[in-house]
Amino acid sequence: MLNLGKTQTLTIAREKDFGVYLEDGEGQSVLLPARQVPKGKTVGDTVEVFLYKDSRDRMIATTRKPLMEVGEIAKVVVTDVTSIGTFVSIGLDKDILIPYHELRYELKKGDNVEVYLYVDKSQRLAATMYTKKFEDSAKHVQSDEIKGYHYEQNAEDILRILKEKFDGHVPYTDKTVQPDEILRDFGMSKAAFKRGLGKLLKEGKVKITKTSIFCIY
Repeated sequence: MLNLGKTQTLTIAREKDFGVYLEDGEGQSVLLPARQVPKGKTVGDTVEVFLYKDSRDRMIATTRKPLMEVGEIAKVVVTDVTSIGTFVSIGLDKDILIPYHELRYELKKGDNVEVYLYVDKSQRLAATMYTKKFEDSAKHVQSDEIKGYHYEQNAEDILRILKEKFDGHVPYTDKTVQPDEILRDFGMSKAAFKRGLGKLLKEGKVKITKTSIFCIY
């Protein structure tokens, strides 16, 4: 069974130009876009993915690990405030809505807020600020787990952008680059960039010279 909002291990059943179709044990399938398919994986191999709905309301798989899953409570960041509710990021391409009636108080962009993630009546992922009624049954994502998650995501984003946008290298280092250049090129603060870069160095995925940062292939 395909479970929306949960991480599952599925099997590659079919390959297409735009990605692969993954299947569960019951024959249900879901698309994993081509850019998400792990290198070397082919038909018959298994992949660990998270399932959510895309902008066209279709279930889709991602190898990107979210900050939280359905049935969990965690602190997340507000990304937008609209007339229908407030959007928060759990680390996916698509943000999650806190419906207006699930807001305990007014929020603004950039706020940190504790939420519970659930599947609503229309079979979409949604969040609520009314977490107390779920405290006994829900898993709480701890602050050190959240910090570790952001370090991991920063590292993944840096490596992806280096490869896709800069052909594997940039003509500066974490010591010579200016904060506005990091924000422009990588969309993060210099502090976040340095943390992510440090993780990549430890893992042997990048090399830093006196003047540049290189991916190690």
